Amino acid sequence: MRRSTRPLFTRGLLATGGGVALLASLLVPSSQAAVPGETAPPPAAVTAAETTPGVSPMAQTGPRNIIKRLSDTYIKSTDTADHSQEHLLHVGTPDNGATKYRSFMRFDVAKLRGAPIKSASLRVYNSFVSDCAAKAGMSVEPVSQAWDQSTITWANQPAVVAGRTYEFGLGHPACPDVPNKTNPAASNGIYRIDVTDWVTGWADGTLPNHGVRFSAQETGSSGYKDFCSMNPVSTDYACHAAYNAPTLEVEFNEGHTPIVTGNSYGPTYPNNYPTAHAALEFFDSTKPSVWPGSGPYQRWIPDAYHSVLDTTLKGDTWAGGTSHKLRPGGVHGEGDVLVTGDGTSGFVGVIPYPSLAGYHWAINVGAGDLHGVELLDDGNVLVAFASRKLNGSTTVNGGLALYSKAQGTPGSWNATPAQQVSLGEAHEVVYDAAAKAVWAIGGKELVRYPYVAGRLDTANATAFPLPKQWVKNADGTYRDAEAWGHDLTPVYGNPDRLWVGTNGGIIQFSKSAAAPCYTDKARWPLGKYVTGTAVSQWCNDFTNEPTINSRPMIKSIGNDPRTGTAASICAQSCSEQPDINNYTSPYIRFITTATENAESLGSASSADRHYRATWAVPAYQ
Repeated sequence: MRRSTRPLFTRGLLATGGGVALLASLLVPSSQAAVPGETAPPPAAVTAAETTPGVSPMAQTGPRNIIKRLSDTYIKSTDTADHSQEHLLHVGTPDNGATKYRSFMRFDVAKLRGAPIKSASLRVYNSFVSDCAAKAGMSVEPVSQAWDQSTITWANQPAVVAGRTYEFGLGHPACPDVPNKTNPAASNGIYRIDVTDWVTGWADGTLPNHGVRFSAQETGSSGYKDFCSMNPVSTDYACHAAYNAPTLEVEFNEGHTPIVTGNSYGPTYPNNYPTAHAALEFFDSTKPSVWPGSGPYQRWIPDAYHSVLDTTLKGDTWAGGTSHKLRPGGVHGEGDVLVTGDGTSGFVGVIPYPSLAGYHWAINVGAGDLHGVELLDDGNVLVAFASRKLNGSTTVNGGLALYSKAQGTPGSWNATPAQQVSLGEAHEVVYDAAAKAVWAIGGKELVRYPYVAGRLDTANATAFPLPKQWVKNADGTYRDAEAWGHDLTPVYGNPDRLWVGTNGGIIQFSKSAAAPCYTDKARWPLGKYVTGTAVSQWCNDFTNEPTINSRPMIKSIGNDPRTGTAASICAQSCSEQPDINNYTSPYIRFITTATENAESLGSASSADRHYRATWAVPAYQ
């Protein structure tokens, strides 16, 4: 990583404020002439909101998340024992009513207060059915009175809310259940119950939150079920997975694309459980000003809790993640995936989303210099390394390593690259699915590689040098210096453009170079470095450019396709003289208008350490 000493019009960090700009404020028209050797894409005639929508915030229960499990237990008609620490919840009767079981569970949803809730499901794992053919009635109901998991009995059990019953058959949907250890969401024992009205009431206070009761037909039946409880045990064939514990899944604030960011600061949790740990965090972008109180709505770590059980992947040294993107699942199946890599631990994975449990693909590439990752549409994964020598080079520090889909097979991974390409100080990679090409940014250049038959076509690669900086020497004179590229992301809504973040600042790059898009300004890049055909490649004609490109030491930049809001991170203090040993920041900048005063700064804690922030958009462009 490099730092800049260039002069810049720098302002201090400001208070939260500002509104939302239209998507069009970040985009410019383009006739989109072709990159040499490829067919020109059609003009972008629709908005990004129609073509590349982001996901909405979707929280699920977890000890590090805003929705928490509080307690669960079962009661038995023939005893008064405390069953709250057992790993199974029993429901129904195994002996025609001589012995009856009911189960109770409760969740904390207080941090959802005020958030428009689109949907909520109670997810449970049905691990045993006494009779797969039995269809005796079963019901789930909200509880109307307080209860204690250690002292509740059949005799003192609380009442339920009348008229709020969810009923379903007792037979197993696919008997017997088959748990999936590396992708728990694919297990056939999963059952979801629509509890939207209940969770909405609990969150806004119109329904007392005393949890729910599970019960079943208790006379004239031998139908009986077991569910995994909130106490997973490693010895159980299905209830070893935390994903299979009772869980609320809640989608809220529809239309507000979340922000995903690695946080190398591991916060302390109540009672030290779970142990403080750096994490990948998911934030609701609606109101960054509330983050110090609410925190992220969800955190993820490649650990046993999230069903990453292979200790050779070294997820325990995870430092929050250096690069992370949502992508279409593609060859990995329906749904989306999170592709993420971490420089400290060397972990690289393709994780099911939104379950964030288990993995489709994972390897460990070794600790130290991983800066970027990308999932290609054939299932291969590309990694950018900033300093290791690749492809036999003895002079170039940095490059790209390609790993095949087969190399990340769960339980049998292999981190020997299928292909290596040298690229000095490579920091990030982006796949252009429409053009079948890979774009990669290094310290000095942006490079386009055609992607053919599962390999980077280096013979036909095209390099575009980054405009240099004009930096001040100690004696007051000036000299040329490299821009040092750090981030590369799509400009959502304009497939001809890429965001480029460098030590010098932020600019957009036109793939087609169809028309002049550079205007000389008193910020990086100066006109002396953008001449000839480069004036149609390096673009600063986007609205809000004065605000977006007002800081040096850029670590990430991107835009929300729904609102047009830009988000970026720069090294601590966002100044030309940051702490050289700290390339993270407690702040994420949200830029919504052309004036610095409209900048919104979000942070869950002043101790947070963010390196990159990305919008949760499962699209390549």
